[in-house]
Amino acid sequence: MPEAQNPYANPVSTAVPLSPAEEKQWAVLTHVLGIFFGVISAAAFYFIYRDRGPFVKHHTATEWNFQLTLAVIHGVSFLLAFPLIIGATLPGTSSDTFFVAWAIYMVVYLLNFVLRIVALVLGIRAAVAANRGSFYTYPSFRFVKVA
Repeated sequence: MPEAQNPYANPVSTAVPLSPAEEKQWAVLTHVLGIFFGVISAAAFYFIYRDRGPFVKHHTATEWNFQLTLAVIHGVSFLLAFPLIIGATLPGTSSDTFFVAWAIYMVVYLLNFVLRIVALVLGIRAAVAANRGSFYTYPSFRFVKVA
């Protein structure tokens, strides 16, 4: 009896390649939905479309890198600012300490707000570049290799 061949021994992508127009369409949608849904939509688009064409792979990877970078920055700022507020509200804390903690929290909050505005502008620029058929790379950390 011949030995059964392992289907996982030589993985081959079974994804059907997209046409250039479809690649452009999904690349634009990746950036637009990234503005509203962040890292969730970026990850979904990356895992669904990364093997469907080089143009859409580049745009989904760069969007996911950017959204992961934003998530890390927001997470770090929360971890730095939140304990200040908790510590400032404990009984026996002086009013000066309370004021300084709230001031630092408000600065972090405003910086996060500005970061979201910058993300909106860059997301629109990336969507316009994808619609023109050009490659666009966000200023971000590289968590995923961009083709």
